[in-house]
Amino acid sequence: MTHGDVRILLAAGAWWVATIGVLLESAGFTITVSVLVGGLVFVISFIRKHVGQGKGDAITYWWPTLVVVVLSAILASGVVAAHNHLGNRGILSDLISAKAVVTVQGEIASYPNPAGDQILRTLSIEHVEGRGQVSGSYSSVTLLGGDNLADFNLHETVDVLVRLEPTDPGSREVAWATVLRGPTLIEEADPVSRWIANRAAVLDEYLEDEPPAVRGLVPGVAIGDDSGIPEEDGDALAAVNLTHLTAVSGSHVSMITAIVLGLVGRKRKVLAVTAAAGVLGVLVLATGAQPSVMRAAVMGVVVLAGVWMRRPASALPALGASIILLLAFEPTLALAYGFILSVVSTAAIIIFSAPASALLAPIITVPGANLLAVPAVAHLACSPIILLLTDTASLWSALANAVVAPVVPIGTILALGAIIAAPVPYVGQALGWMAARCVSWIDTVAEEMSGWWGSGIDGRLVIVVYAGILLLAWPIVHLGVKKRTLGIGALGIAVLYGVWRLLPTQVPDWDIVQCDVGQGAATLFKHEGTVYLVDTGTEEERLGQCLDAAGTHIDIVVLTHMHADHAGNLDTALSRGAQEIWVGPGITPEVEWQIADSGTNIPIRELRAGDNAEGIEILWPDSQRNCYDDACINNQSLVLRVSLGQTLLIPGDLETDAQRTLSGRDIAADIVLIPHHGSSKQDDGFALAVGAETALLSYGENTYGHPAPSTIDLYSQYGNILATEDGDIFIKFE
Repeated sequence: MTHGDVRILLAAGAWWVATIGVLLESAGFTITVSVLVGGLVFVISFIRKHVGQGKGDAITYWWPTLVVVVLSAILASGVVAAHNHLGNRGILSDLISAKAVVTVQGEIASYPNPAGDQILRTLSIEHVEGRGQVSGSYSSVTLLGGDNLADFNLHETVDVLVRLEPTDPGSREVAWATVLRGPTLIEEADPVSRWIANRAAVLDEYLEDEPPAVRGLVPGVAIGDDSGIPEEDGDALAAVNLTHLTAVSGSHVSMITAIVLGLVGRKRKVLAVTAAAGVLGVLVLATGAQPSVMRAAVMGVVVLAGVWMRRPASALPALGASIILLLAFEPTLALAYGFILSVVSTAAIIIFSAPASALLAPIITVPGANLLAVPAVAHLACSPIILLLTDTASLWSALANAVVAPVVPIGTILALGAIIAAPVPYVGQALGWMAARCVSWIDTVAEEMSGWWGSGIDGRLVIVVYAGILLLAWPIVHLGVKKRTLGIGALGIAVLYGVWRLLPTQVPDWDIVQCDVGQGAATLFKHEGTVYLVDTGTEEERLGQCLDAAGTHIDIVVLTHMHADHAGNLDTALSRGAQEIWVGPGITPEVEWQIADSGTNIPIRELRAGDNAEGIEILWPDSQRNCYDDACINNQSLVLRVSLGQTLLIPGDLETDAQRTLSGRDIAADIVLIPHHGSSKQDDGFALAVGAETALLSYGENTYGHPAPSTIDLYSQYGNILATEDGDIFIKFE
């Protein structure tokens, strides 16, 4: 690694950090990470001087590098500020803040992405009209609508009536846009996009006799369109970390660039570079400019520039340059998980795959080491980021990637060829059939390995095992017999200790768990083999600890109402395997906003009084109401009763009015969760009608006066009160 390599990587890192700081409006974040980067610069300089890998004084090296880093951060801050100014012009930002209903016109910028019963698509806005004003815009939104959203091709211009809702700060899309009417086609896509769409449609007809998974995977590996992959097959791919195969990335760019340069020849410099750049442009158009595609394409352009200037291509400077160029063009990529994972995995492969392969080669042969090293280092590098998205991983991810590696380039080239040659009789059909054979192997591996023990386990355990394998390889290769034995023994003990610490411990048997989530509510129960979580609280760490202590996944999430202390931690519940969400009448749109960002495809089921859902009685509310205050929302809480050997009643945050209405009905239960965290707004008749011998009380530090002494006295008349102030409450029936 040369001085120039280090400087451009540090400049890219500084640009990235400054971009995040400005996007999140967090000076503290920027300063903290900048200090760490500065420290890293000094450490590298010190090592280079004293280890003898560099010449001259370390300060001579350190100051120019520091200047580059500081200038990069300053430039990035200015660029992001300019983007923010352009993006907030006109009336759009005011309309988003007001959650207004508007008409937007823009270009479809992504393939369909299922989310529950809805379809998500990105729309690049050209015009917005609302509240009597019309304005242009330099922004994009996420459309959330019905199945008709999937009918439009990439890059078609549409007109649609939507309700706007703000996204998180720094999001690539400035708003969620729930479709109220439309979309209506205004203008067809550009000729290249139409050409690709037409050929993809013809190819889909050729594949109609193939299994659904194979039919969906072929366009996935070719152009990143994974909308046709069935949910269960998508879950299997995700379980063993194979979903990246359906995202166009560096491998596509490398293969396409190599093919074009090979066909044209490097000596015909102008034609070769122009042709390769043109093909890369078509690839970006075909895939909707997704983060990983943009990173890979820009790296490809940098390499082509090296070809043009007759300079040798170097991967690390190309990566650094691509980071700076992309973040200058689209700053919100700095917070996009797809972009982050793409950069981290690429950097890990460039830097660590060769050393890892050298470590493994004496143990499993050179070809095997080369196949295993790349996915292993990529997975190890990306695992900490993946753990932010999901708590589980698979021990077999690297093996799965190694096993499918031989067919991936062949399948990708065949799939791309099938799309290009689709209208040619027999040729497109033959290429499509051969591509289907390759991707069927990918599907088979995913289906098989996702069911093995070691898939779906604690992601931290997987990190320990992968790191342990690479560490154990070092003494085997580099030490003598005696030292090797000692080294392997010491590292083996360390790895086994890490595994032991992360393996699930013995958990108590239970039927009900009232989780201690602070000032909130989260109740677990098992019914007929299904695990239910009623409400999620807001504290991610506490809910995670409760689920770990219970040693359980989640099958169904029930949200009594949409206040944050009951529904604010839905992401954690979704990451634990939830397959369905139950809500009260009229709540579905609010929940869709929350699950859309998670990328999951989870159905939402609306329930009301009189429903019997999987043997669980729904007692309230009777009908949908439009609520504009907290009391109304509380009184619309979903109330459910379930028999688990003893009867459990969960009434959400019902206040006096709704409790009084229910007190005249059959609401008797053996165990009750005291409504609204024990607030003073209780109806004596409700407590009498319930008559529970055991009352659960969930609360934390608060300024509301929960629990009220009068409420404690009321429920103490009928039995014992168990409160979460002492931690999670486990209940098991004999």
